[in-house]
Amino acid sequence: MPRHLTKSRFILGNDCPTKLFYTNKGNYPDTRRTDDFLRSLAEGGMVVGELAKLFFPGGELVRSLIEHEALRETSELLKRDNVVIFEAAVIFENLFCRIDVLVKNGNELQLIEVKAKSIDGDEADPFGVAKGGIRSEWRDYLLDIAFQRLVLRQAYPDFRITSWLMCVDKTKKCTVEGLNQLFELRKNGTRTSCEFIGNRETDGICRAILAKRNVDQHLDRLCREPFGDRDFAGYVRWLAENYENDTKIAPEIGVHCKSCEFRCTSEQRAQGLQDGFRECWTETLGWTDADFTRPTVFDLYGFSPAKDLIEERRISLEQLSEQDFGGAGNARRSLNSPNMEIVRWRWLKRGGNDTYLDTAGLQRAMKNWKYPLHFIDFETAAPSVPLHRGLKPYQSLAFQFSHHTLDEDGRVRHVGEFLSVEPGSFPNFDFLRNLKISLASDEGTIFRYAEHENTILNHIVEQLDDFGRQEPDYQELRRFACSISRPSKAQLNPWMPGERLMVDLRELVGRHYYHPRMKGSQSIKYVLPAVLMGSDFLRQKYSVESYGYEVVPGSSRNFPRQAWIQFDGESVLDPYKLLPSVFDELDKNAWDELWTDDEIRGGGAAMAAYLRLQSRNLPEDYRDRVAKGLLRYCELDTLAMVMIVEAWRNHR
Repeated sequence: MPRHLTKSRFILGNDCPTKLFYTNKGNYPDTRRTDDFLRSLAEGGMVVGELAKLFFPGGELVRSLIEHEALRETSELLKRDNVVIFEAAVIFENLFCRIDVLVKNGNELQLIEVKAKSIDGDEADPFGVAKGGIRSEWRDYLLDIAFQRLVLRQAYPDFRITSWLMCVDKTKKCTVEGLNQLFELRKNGTRTSCEFIGNRETDGICRAILAKRNVDQHLDRLCREPFGDRDFAGYVRWLAENYENDTKIAPEIGVHCKSCEFRCTSEQRAQGLQDGFRECWTETLGWTDADFTRPTVFDLYGFSPAKDLIEERRISLEQLSEQDFGGAGNARRSLNSPNMEIVRWRWLKRGGNDTYLDTAGLQRAMKNWKYPLHFIDFETAAPSVPLHRGLKPYQSLAFQFSHHTLDEDGRVRHVGEFLSVEPGSFPNFDFLRNLKISLASDEGTIFRYAEHENTILNHIVEQLDDFGRQEPDYQELRRFACSISRPSKAQLNPWMPGERLMVDLRELVGRHYYHPRMKGSQSIKYVLPAVLMGSDFLRQKYSVESYGYEVVPGSSRNFPRQAWIQFDGESVLDPYKLLPSVFDELDKNAWDELWTDDEIRGGGAAMAAYLRLQSRNLPEDYRDRVAKGLLRYCELDTLAMVMIVEAWRNHR
């Protein structure tokens, strides 16, 4: 089978040319294939792609996934004087692409790329900057189109070709109720597709939320830039030749390596899989297996000098000094950013599993806490194609929360939860009502983890002001949301934060806590296993089935009994991996077309699950099991926050 450079492989190779050697080889794991969040984004892109097709009635779809058949179909369609082709296949030598929409009008070809990324439709030029450059967030998208334009020009040199980008306009409101219900995601093996199942005549198209812009000037500007010592066309040919010949381009290591898709876990290496990241660093730096066990600048969360240090080949923490962190200081007395970086550096460099806890700093913070302490977590979705008329693309839908409390005497209770998955139901105002009720029993301190909850409350306040004024409790809901949140700089009607402003637990972690198992991250998914590993109190309490409604009534709503600390050798297992599978007792093969995984263990999977449940044509048993998976996952998120504070309160 010929090895053609496609547009996705071009973008991958542009990020790191060496990756072209690793891609599409079963012996190199690729994390892009298993990322729940990216998958849900891709499915949103599928819906936008199908919506775009409705703008071109009479368009012809090239259905074949086999290259030579798709090329034949496209060639036949292009014999017409005027035609619109979806997924047109175009080839020139070793370059191949599928074009989202190709419009032929006589001797003119319009190349139209469809993206779910949003623009502000009121901007004259949403892709460029004032000085004539290109906004960094659009660079890869425009390079993608530049690649397609190059292939199309080479394949059809006698045509006049113009290039367009059709994307979501975040300023426009949806004009069709239940627009998402008109599109159905279908799964066939490993392939997920989307199909419009509505009536083109009666269901409406909602033209408002997509905008089409010509991008030829931006592409011309990009293609004039140097690509190493090559021009754009030469650069593409160079990548294509190396990919076609399966030649490994010499790696150039840098800070981009941290997010390499071709890294292996220790378990995968034990299974005989190969690690592209290790190979690159071994070839470039001469590292041995022992070198990969030592901490590096990648393990320092948010460490901005990492890029320069890697270029200087000062990568191991043993090669650094305090001067690399913005100056020395007493890390226990003043936890500003440079000093906390020094703490992390020292703890990682010395090895072991010791916990760093700034007890004095935490005690100062704890003096302001009021018991019982409240811990809340939101699960939300921001679909590119709105689920409701009157909403704009990417407006937030808050469909779930969990709420735990911790009493001063140490009692843990799961006092509230909310889940709205009814298809067609707008959840936000009911979500806020239930949250208000759940937090109304006292004036205890409220904790969130990171900025997400504050952002969502800002969005709901905007929606209340925009179209919720007719709600009978509009004033009460708005007053409550404002009392526990801080307005963003972009808030149209800002307010003074109330006395019960939520406390960011992640911020407290960043200032006062560190454990080497956090692996350079402050995500709660990394902090929780670290806290469990480093706290004698938690190991004693949660190593037995001490949690659950059958063990301690009121402690849980979704777990009958659970031991949250279980070991793999000497390491504590990640509690999120202990969450039961959604479909343990069911024949997964029977429902394979409905769900691409049987786990809800991350925010991306939760969002994907909610959007799937918005389809009306689902078996009730399926709905029930997915809903239970969502409830268990969200409950663990707030319990994780409780555990962090329990570990701090009982630190010895």
